[in-house]
Amino acid sequence: MLYLHQFLLVAHIIAGSIALALFWVPMLAKKGSPLHRQSGRYYAYLLYGVSLSGVLMSAMVLVAPLYFKAKYLSEGADPAVVADNVRAMATFLGVLSLLSWASIRQGMLVLQLRHNAAVLKSPLHLCTLGLLLGSGLYLLWLGQNKAQPLYLVFAIVAVLNAVGSLRFIFGAEPCRNAILRQHIGNMLGSAIAIYTAFAAFGGRGLLQLGTTGQFISWVAPSVIGIAVTLWYNRGYQLQRSSLPQAR
Repeated sequence: MLYLHQFLLVAHIIAGSIALALFWVPMLAKKGSPLHRQSGRYYAYLLYGVSLSGVLMSAMVLVAPLYFKAKYLSEGADPAVVADNVRAMATFLGVLSLLSWASIRQGMLVLQLRHNAAVLKSPLHLCTLGLLLGSGLYLLWLGQNKAQPLYLVFAIVAVLNAVGSLRFIFGAEPCRNAILRQHIGNMLGSAIAIYTAFAAFGGRGLLQLGTTGQFISWVAPSVIGIAVTLWYNRGYQLQRSSLPQAR
């Protein structure tokens, strides 16, 4: 099982690294162009792999924390405390992976609404959003219990994402602008998840940041991502409003 976990980790890192770079191609390409559509599709495939491997690794660590993370068992450390802390981090990373999956799935499926009105109501997608909502609420409790502001921040993000997606699915029939906003917001949301995961590794390992620096590096992708989403949607609205109206 250690080899399987290691294989998933390597695949997770490789796919995530490629997705980090590929994200900017559909982001900057002309909307609706072949380049935008094709690169966006490849980005989605990579995110599915990143998310699934992340969920699987988190589940494995939750089941056997000291088996997969034995390196944290330093001399004199209480195994029960170590296992509890490892499970907490695995829960957080699992929610982050689930958030990435739900975001990319919602962002891609919403484009099919014009051809299939029930596409967002598939049992798999609804179960995913329900699981994201439940795990987000659990992470919220965990963050309060452990006084971890980082858990609290992303628990709220996960809950809001799930609730927002469900409201969109079961709300009134959306207009074209609402569909595009949902697509843009969720695609950017998926990018926030992978950039946050990268910051989790880089801020703690590569950059050797302190506690405050790590927290900032983890939260910064969300803050920047929300700002970019607002700017992107505003730019799209201005672009559409400048077009001549049909008479």
